[in-house]
Amino acid sequence: MAYQVLARKYRPQRFSDVAGQEHVTRTLLNALAQGRIAHGYIFSGHRGIGKTTIARILAMALNCRTELGSAERPTPEPCGICDSCEEIRNSNSVDVLEIDAATNRGIDEIRELREAARYRPSRDRYKIYILDEAHQITDAAFNALLKTLEEPPDHVVFMMATTEPENIPQTIRSRCQHYSFHAVRFDDILAQLRAITTEESLVAEDAALALLAEAGDGSMRDALSIMDQAIASASIEAGRPHLEAEAIRELMGTVPNAVFERLMESISANQSAELIEEVNRLLNAGNSPVQLARQFVRYLRNTLMSRIGGENTELLQISPDERARAARSAMLFSEEDITRFLQIMLRTFDELNYRQEQRFHLELGLIKLIHLQRLLPVEEFLSQLPRGASLASGSSARPAATAARPASASAPSRPAAPPARPQEPPKPAFSPFEADRNRKITGSAEETPATTPAPTPEMTTPPAPIAEAAPSRPLTPMESASRAAESIPAKPSISVGQVQPECTNGALALAPEPQAKADLERIAQTICEALEREGHSTAAVLLSSGRWTDQGKTIQAEVAIKRVMLGLTFNTESEKICKAAMQGIGVTQKLSVVPGENLPGSGAARPASPVSGSIQAAALKDPLVKKSQELFDAEVRSVLDLRE
Repeated sequence: MAYQVLARKYRPQRFSDVAGQEHVTRTLLNALAQGRIAHGYIFSGHRGIGKTTIARILAMALNCRTELGSAERPTPEPCGICDSCEEIRNSNSVDVLEIDAATNRGIDEIRELREAARYRPSRDRYKIYILDEAHQITDAAFNALLKTLEEPPDHVVFMMATTEPENIPQTIRSRCQHYSFHAVRFDDILAQLRAITTEESLVAEDAALALLAEAGDGSMRDALSIMDQAIASASIEAGRPHLEAEAIRELMGTVPNAVFERLMESISANQSAELIEEVNRLLNAGNSPVQLARQFVRYLRNTLMSRIGGENTELLQISPDERARAARSAMLFSEEDITRFLQIMLRTFDELNYRQEQRFHLELGLIKLIHLQRLLPVEEFLSQLPRGASLASGSSARPAATAARPASASAPSRPAAPPARPQEPPKPAFSPFEADRNRKITGSAEETPATTPAPTPEMTTPPAPIAEAAPSRPLTPMESASRAAESIPAKPSISVGQVQPECTNGALALAPEPQAKADLERIAQTICEALEREGHSTAAVLLSSGRWTDQGKTIQAEVAIKRVMLGLTFNTESEKICKAAMQGIGVTQKLSVVPGENLPGSGAARPASPVSGSIQAAALKDPLVKKSQELFDAEVRSVLDLRE
């Protein structure tokens, strides 16, 4: 007899021989015992897990000639020795037809099947049709089968096996019993491989069998096919094939997972050179970049599952040695880090399928894993800032009121003021990363929980000669200039809205003119009120928080908006409203609104005060809003009126 591959030789012939599908076999055995035979079955699931095999066993049980309850057949299992069982096993039964639906998928073939189903079986109890890859049948062919499947003759049973049940029309699925098969567990595949090793008189290492079971990826047939190939390439010792893990790994073109453990250690230590050297050795040895990326993705998945559920979690279908290796790699990183690594490597694996220089993209993807650890999340950066600090204003645009001013010899003497209460170091807000940092076990001092930062010159301010309450929010440029003008006598002045220069020797060099400031505030207030009355609240809010300067024939207002959005907010109608408002108070200058998106601090300027009678002003008077501002040091940027 010709040689039979292991997948056919050890194909189960009874329900009890099927591994990993107990939920299906138990239900079918109970149905056979109770006589509840359906006229249509759908078996769906992963490839190589027993769908067609169970369909054949069910066909043998339905047409078995041995009486149920006899000594030869005490259970609903097929006897396996009668003529019907032998014919179905050898695929030459007249009444059990196994049809490849991938090639017989048209309406003509289904019409012939429907006509043949009208006649009673030649010898057996049932005429059974097994449609393999049933999702390949066309919609027209399914429609032709629909009426027969809904009201079939008593002697006909349809069994459809498919890997894509969602492609079968719902009208067909609703008329059949649907059994969803599971992927075979790692332990079940390993037990089957060990049994076959004993039957075939093979010598196999435990690591070799574990490697074959893992390569099956939930498919018993795939694992047996790879085992067949491994036996053919194995060395012969004392007349018996000897399966070794290293030879099987070389046959499949894979590398040991110890290599990926070393890669993870290099990533954890930020050693780019060592990482690239290891990849270079692997590629020079002839390994494919696509295969390396695929294996690394699988290793990262196992590492993530080990980090989530521990070393002994059911989420890991690998050998005990590989579980321990994944657990060691999981201890080097946090759950978030491994998730980001997996996302980067999945994207890299996709790119390798259509890129020309695969090696470059693999190396780039691995280097990104090291750089990911150097990035500081925005949330963690924000949590380290003192409460009330303005990010957008930048370190170079500090409020003028906080600038230190040294004592001058020419300044008039003043009575000594009581020393101001020293400021406490600002406490950072709660960081959502502290718990994760405690979880991340790397042994480095930089990954200890964040502590309260020590006060630095940027955080603290020398006590001023006159104690003054600190502002509850960052000051706008006009307010900063106004306070500086009130506290500093005779200094050179600049126009309102001009960018503040850096402080020199702790003293402000320039100050604005109060009269120009008052005129511009009056113009701004008038224009904003007019825009608010006409329904242009967005333009009013932007102008009220903008930077106004008098440039002679033109009054320029810099607002925190991008140039592409400027024309949408300040359109022709709003320009007419602004022009009419300025003429109403006798201002003949033109108004020029320009974007201030590229200026430091322009995006973070807050309104000096809401327009009187506006929705924003009414919202700011609400006690709940005031309490929220006090608790969270918040500001109201925009208000939506939901009243009727």
